[in-house]
Amino acid sequence: MRYLITDIIAHGDTVKEFRLRRQDGAPLAPWQAGAHVTLRFGDFENSYSLIGEPGDAKTYRIVVQREAGGKGGSRFLHDAMAVGATLELSGPFNTFPLVPATGRTLLIAGGIGITPMLSMAHALGRPFELHYLAHSRERLVLLDELQVIAHATIVPHLSQETGRADLAALLGPYRDGDAFYACGPAALLQALAQAATALGWPAQAMHFESFGARAQQGDAPLTVELTLSQLTLDVQPGTSILDALIAADVFVSYDCKRGECGNCYTPVLAGEPLHRDVCLTPAMRSQGMCTCVSWAQPGRLVLEL
Repeated sequence: MRYLITDIIAHGDTVKEFRLRRQDGAPLAPWQAGAHVTLRFGDFENSYSLIGEPGDAKTYRIVVQREAGGKGGSRFLHDAMAVGATLELSGPFNTFPLVPATGRTLLIAGGIGITPMLSMAHALGRPFELHYLAHSRERLVLLDELQVIAHATIVPHLSQETGRADLAALLGPYRDGDAFYACGPAALLQALAQAATALGWPAQAMHFESFGARAQQGDAPLTVELTLSQLTLDVQPGTSILDALIAADVFVSYDCKRGECGNCYTPVLAGEPLHRDVCLTPAMRSQGMCTCVSWAQPGRLVLEL
């Protein structure tokens, strides 16, 4: 379905909001808090959280942070798309739904991970805490809209001013009925999962959405050997191992592509994975890896595929 860009709003130097309507003028499909849409434009296919009030039948709103690295989709949207342009959109989809909690509800956002939290904040209708982790105050996008939502207690954590957030103190011990929702870089979600587990939080009370595959400083190109397919792939940082497998027409199961579901779990026969998922147990990590977000130490990585 083709959608028309009706407005573009800058939120600082590197973040833009795009407002979209169906090109044929028909009402939009209904959606719930935590939902996202998938855009196809140029040679790119990217997913973005819907922001604003769930159920808005007139306009979809997405926010895109311009990434200097990556595959170039955010740069294309920022530099090449203008009001009046059209693009292909599918969805909404929801792999990060808001489930009502009887205890505390904590929303935890790292950087541009604030985007799904805005719709959740609108939908909650009861007191909640929003912990917003960013480098500096200038990086706190959408804050004005968040601050007028009733029942919200917003707590910024600015590493430039106070250092890294104390995640254990932020979470606190688990009490029956508590739940938290976290969106941000994989490293933040891993640290949150570890801190929450140590504090007694059960897995069903933790809800995560990550940014997917992102190259990290120090990542080196990989040589990935596939024993069953008898293929050798050269994978560059910034491209996930899973995407390289798909491009090589290797059959592999996957779903979320964010290290949350475990569907792309693959046995590792040799090599040292760098685990960046938030779903595998230590026992599973000792035998395999999630190819959608994890990487490996330099050298051979041999997969049973």
